[in-house]
Amino acid sequence: MDVNKEAITIRPDDSSYPVGAIAPTQGVTLTCVGNLGLLNMKAIGICGSRNASADALKYARSFGSEAAKRDLVVVSGYARGIDREAHKGTLESGGRTIAVLPEGIKHFRLNRELKPYVRLEENFLAVSMFPSDARWQAWRAMERNNLIVGLSSDMFVIEARDTGGTINAAMECVRQGKRLWAIAYSEDTPERAGNRILIPDKAIPLKCIRDVKRALDDATQRSREDVKQIAMTLR
Repeated sequence: MDVNKEAITIRPDDSSYPVGAIAPTQGVTLTCVGNLGLLNMKAIGICGSRNASADALKYARSFGSEAAKRDLVVVSGYARGIDREAHKGTLESGGRTIAVLPEGIKHFRLNRELKPYVRLEENFLAVSMFPSDARWQAWRAMERNNLIVGLSSDMFVIEARDTGGTINAAMECVRQGKRLWAIAYSEDTPERAGNRILIPDKAIPLKCIRDVKRALDDATQRSREDVKQIAMTLR
């Protein structure tokens, strides 16, 4: 795939621009590859650690699959670990997913595990809010969380440490006033310290698969809330 030929740039005045995800006055340009129609469909976000436990990876894939069954687009960050399992679970079950990149679109490549399931014009969209040739940097990985949350009606935390990108995304969800869910594990480990921080004050606990299904059923009934302002501190 030639990303340079496939990429499409959309601006706030374009009809495909994601309504409510980014304040139009901020003028953030998005560069995309894939199905632009996914930007304005009902969606949920899934986030978690890159170095996740085996159980967490299984849950991420299951959450993606359950979302697909409800025709919810799954938004995640395309990183290894939780993000990629969420994308895969969604696609395996016939769903659609958006990968929000922490770098410019020129660096986007289809992951080999996802490639067999991806039909770019139908079920997948890669989107970047950075210049096309921008390379990965830690601050960009944090900044793209604003867009992941903005595109979603709800955010699901699979496994979070007490610091890092996942807890940052969760706090951004709280700031934007979106509904936040987190797995309430019966066994505490350092890898799940972030889940303990979020529950119960900031996140609604998910204790079993029935809770997950109810949460996703609820998400199908609610449209993405308008976001009046997202601080896009691009450098």
